[in-house]
Amino acid sequence: MKENQTKRTIYVRTFSSLFTAYLILMIGFSIFLINKEKKVQELQFNSLALQINHTANNIIKDNITDFPKLKRKMIGSLSFYANSGTEIGIFTSNYNLIFNTNENWLCSYTESIEGNTHYTGYASLNPYDWFSDEDISELEGYLSSEPKVEKVSDLSGYILDLDGFWLKDEMIIPDRINVTPMYATKLSEDNGISSSSGSNVSKVFIPNNKPTEDLPYFKNGSINPLNKKKKDYTNLRNLASNGDKLEKTVKKSLGTSIEKVGLFTYQYYYPVPYQNTVRTLTFNGKNFYSEYWTVCATEVNLLKLTYPTLIFVWISCFVTFFIAALIISTQSYKLYKRRDDLEKYRIETTNALAHDLKTPLSIISGYAENLIENVHTEKKDHYAANIQANVKRMDKIVLGMIELSKLESDSFKIKYEDVSLSEVCDKLINHYSPICDEKQIVINMEGDEVIKADFALMERVINNFFVNALEHTPNSGSINITINEDILEFYNSGSHIPEKELTEIWKPYKKVDSSRSNTKGTGLGLSISSKILELYNFSYGAKNYDNGVIFWFKW
Repeated sequence: MKENQTKRTIYVRTFSSLFTAYLILMIGFSIFLINKEKKVQELQFNSLALQINHTANNIIKDNITDFPKLKRKMIGSLSFYANSGTEIGIFTSNYNLIFNTNENWLCSYTESIEGNTHYTGYASLNPYDWFSDEDISELEGYLSSEPKVEKVSDLSGYILDLDGFWLKDEMIIPDRINVTPMYATKLSEDNGISSSSGSNVSKVFIPNNKPTEDLPYFKNGSINPLNKKKKDYTNLRNLASNGDKLEKTVKKSLGTSIEKVGLFTYQYYYPVPYQNTVRTLTFNGKNFYSEYWTVCATEVNLLKLTYPTLIFVWISCFVTFFIAALIISTQSYKLYKRRDDLEKYRIETTNALAHDLKTPLSIISGYAENLIENVHTEKKDHYAANIQANVKRMDKIVLGMIELSKLESDSFKIKYEDVSLSEVCDKLINHYSPICDEKQIVINMEGDEVIKADFALMERVINNFFVNALEHTPNSGSINITINEDILEFYNSGSHIPEKELTEIWKPYKKVDSSRSNTKGTGLGLSISSKILELYNFSYGAKNYDNGVIFWFKW
């Protein structure tokens, strides 16, 4: 329970810390990207405003004496900018409005003919002056219609023709409007419309009244299609056509002014002088003068423009931070577990060492007291021999601890040389043959391999295996040593090791239960062997087999 709670705490703290860092980083990046996009939009808007001003200047220069014609030219050249969200206002030096983009319908017609050349003229039609709201809604539906075309003969749209109209300055007064449905006659490879046709008028709209004054009359014209409105630009249009706003602005300074109108929405306003040239009038304070002014205004939602990039960065960074948090949490928990295991290992080792040293110390203390008090003086030699035997045992434990400590230290250096495993085993068999003869233990060995390792260390490993086998092999038992291509196995007959102990016996001072043997070893032999094998990245283990146990290691 405590372990699960600790694990949960580590994960929660790590994820919380990284998520906080993630939010701070992403918010900072978002602010940076939005501010950068704000500057980019300003540059693009300025460039567009100068382009619009250049077009307006050419129209003014060519039609300076004919204002109705000038307005019609501006309608034809500048109205389409409103479709992209930019509203325009053209003013005189006295800040009187000459032209501005509006919601009127853009119409085209043949203004004049010279030989075979037809000159197209443009004018505006204000439908609210001539039609009911119901008719206007239906007409706008035709103008903005974009039917889905899947095959030839499908409806592709509508054409609205002016069947006669009067022209008053730049405004059109319709005689009647014919609606002609168009059908696809040819499709491109990507199912786009290559051509369409239509000849039958499906509906006719007649205005509520007619002009009473004598005006020029044209027989034919057409109404340009409308883009579907995604936003109401009334406020922006009013801004671009406001003479007072222009006057206040040019009295302060020239250049683009930016106003925040929403959380991420900004209005850009840029008055451009005629021919990009101004004069400064000093008699009325700081005031810039120009014969004409071109005002451009647009509204930009910076979040909408940066949304794709922000979504990609936020998601990709979230995934990255999540993976990083998972890795860090896992590693932190592993580190915690390792430290916890080391602490447990230290406590267990200390307790085991204290227990192993307590017995010989108690024996030595008891015999020493007898010697001091002259109790059983006839057993002095026996007391002295036992004291010496227990001192040797403690010395053996201490030396084992020192050896284990050296093997666990980072400074321990290992060397590689050719080691014949059969040579090592033969040497140890000869060394322990008296004990084997005494216990009538039969030893068999087969195979040989030469490995790269330290001869002395490998001798230490196999010696510990040998001693362990001798201690746990009953009288008249057997020990089989098998050396194959990549594994050495030590089999000894005798009782099995409990399954739960098979991994524990490699730890210091870990001994199997007393029912298996009455050994008085130090409990460090197998632990030392495991450290040596780990130094060479050799795998090792123990398993119960038939009527005995096998200890093995692989290289």
